[in-house]
Amino acid sequence: MTRRTVAFALCCVALLGSSLLVVPASTGAEDGGTLVGEEPVSGTPQVLDGEVLAVVQVGGTIVLGGSFTRVRDDGSDVELPRRGLLAFDAATGRIDPGFHPDPNGVVHAVALGSPGTVYVGGGFTSIGGQPRTGVAQVALAGGTVVAAFDAGPVDGVVRDLRLHRGRLWVAGGFSRIGGHKQRALAVLAPRTGVARPKPVLTIAGRARRGLGRTTVTKLDVSPNGRFLALIGNFRSVQGERRTQLAVLDLRHGAGVTSFRTRFYSATCVDLYYSYVRDVGFSPDGSFFVVATSGGPGGPGSPCDSVARFETRGTDRAARPSWIASTGGDTVQAVEVTASAVYVGGHQRWFNNPYGANTPGPGAVSREGIAALSPVNGLPFSWNPGRSKGVGVGDLLATGAGLWVGSDTDRIGTQVRARIALLPAGGSAYPAASTPRTLATVYSSRGSGLVRRDHRGRKVGPAVPVAAGGVDWSVVAGAFLLDGLLYVAGRDGSFTRRTFDGTSFGPAEPVDGAEGLVPLQAWRAELAGVTGLFYDRGRIYYTLAGSRALHYRYFNPESGIVGAQRLVASRRVGGFAPPRVQGLFVAGRHLYWITGSGRLRRTGWHQSAQAGEPSGEVRRLRGRWGAGVVFAGPAARGG
Repeated sequence: MTRRTVAFALCCVALLGSSLLVVPASTGAEDGGTLVGEEPVSGTPQVLDGEVLAVVQVGGTIVLGGSFTRVRDDGSDVELPRRGLLAFDAATGRIDPGFHPDPNGVVHAVALGSPGTVYVGGGFTSIGGQPRTGVAQVALAGGTVVAAFDAGPVDGVVRDLRLHRGRLWVAGGFSRIGGHKQRALAVLAPRTGVARPKPVLTIAGRARRGLGRTTVTKLDVSPNGRFLALIGNFRSVQGERRTQLAVLDLRHGAGVTSFRTRFYSATCVDLYYSYVRDVGFSPDGSFFVVATSGGPGGPGSPCDSVARFETRGTDRAARPSWIASTGGDTVQAVEVTASAVYVGGHQRWFNNPYGANTPGPGAVSREGIAALSPVNGLPFSWNPGRSKGVGVGDLLATGAGLWVGSDTDRIGTQVRARIALLPAGGSAYPAASTPRTLATVYSSRGSGLVRRDHRGRKVGPAVPVAAGGVDWSVVAGAFLLDGLLYVAGRDGSFTRRTFDGTSFGPAEPVDGAEGLVPLQAWRAELAGVTGLFYDRGRIYYTLAGSRALHYRYFNPESGIVGAQRLVASRRVGGFAPPRVQGLFVAGRHLYWITGSGRLRRTGWHQSAQAGEPSGEVRRLRGRWGAGVVFAGPAARGG
């Protein structure tokens, strides 16, 4: 995906008649990005029944696996029999007439093999006219089975496959493979299919005792090849407690990493004894994302959610970095790119932790497919929509765009039966970052504004600034991103306008979360805000009478504010939220104004979940007066 990096300023607005905003000197805390288009390209094949469950690209060929039996070229009336496997030209969409191995069961997984081949996994016992149970290697030319590869009998369905550095990883619901006892996860020799005795893999238990079969349903390998994430119906891996999710270190004999989470130990609706559905690493391997089913679970629940985890977390009880809730609908597939976390299922909404098969406060419509921010999981405005059906079987990002395999025939405004390509080069969004150093600070004086240059230990004189049609005495807070000043009013208003340090553009409402059920809690609490700023996908703020530093997620591209209010920290060292009268972040420091009008500074530490104050508190020179409000960019020419 193409990235676009745009410099911007970030600041914050305090309250009680004032606020504070800071000018940035850098970019990059949040990279910009480019989403795929919302309308699918023409010419892709029509898959006429069943489901597409796997999508892979081999050179210039796309291979699909699933439960379908009939297909046709786009624009043709001639139906072609294709049972479970289909190959077509990635550029033209024309179906390969010579590729029809026709397995006698459902294909759940297709993986890259040696040049010109793919590995196929599923619930079949015959493929290409040859006896193969559960897993086979197939040549693209002619669709013939590679005779040298024969894993022998597999006593359960193969759910996923990955070829990595001379090992073919096989996941599924089996207990024996090729005559060897091996439960749920095995490693085969990629040329012969013979089960390898090393690494020794021990997958055991079930997420809910006595229910279902021990199964690994999905795998993904980090781009650097070091880590393998696995999900499924299990309770332990390599003898260590890991419920439904584990990460292996492939550089050290496939041992379990220190990553462990209790998040998926929770029980969802009784129907779901295992509810994890897909897992995918980010392009840089720093994090991975898990999608689930499970039924409505409420705020903080793993059920019917998408959640991000940091790969290298050493916390023995790791928490998600963020949770995106549908409010009662399954998410089946996830694909992480540099610009977005694309997800698909039969969900109707996102930003919906308070919904229970209904849209709750702040919920936005995202029918069947969505693009979420990698920073906080809130949806982008990207919203092609698709007929939901059971859901999306697989997503694949390539240089051409995003391939979507499903069980339905509408995506965007067009009919694309069960396979569609959303093209690369859609809408772009800018980068966002906090300032590296303290620069120019703006504060309210009555209903107007003044600015002060802040250089090292010196604070410049207060210089009047046009108020821009804003009564700053009733402003709750503000921050500046990519040249836009976001202003939160005590009356519950939330607007943005251009601001270059001197002049303001017209205000427009920021109401991305108001499409279905208004987020009244956010609007109402602005009346009590005493300090507010933005940093890395979160709006942080203090409230009158509260001992906590709170935050909500915020996506500037879509204008969506997170439905759930969360706590970043409570009193830390000399930082006391009840005494705050203005807040902003610059570099690695948090600044705030006390009730006596003094400017204070402490460290600002970022974790995967949120930032928090840390370290020694310092008193900075200058007296700002009670109710200092916000800081921002230097004036043009000044």
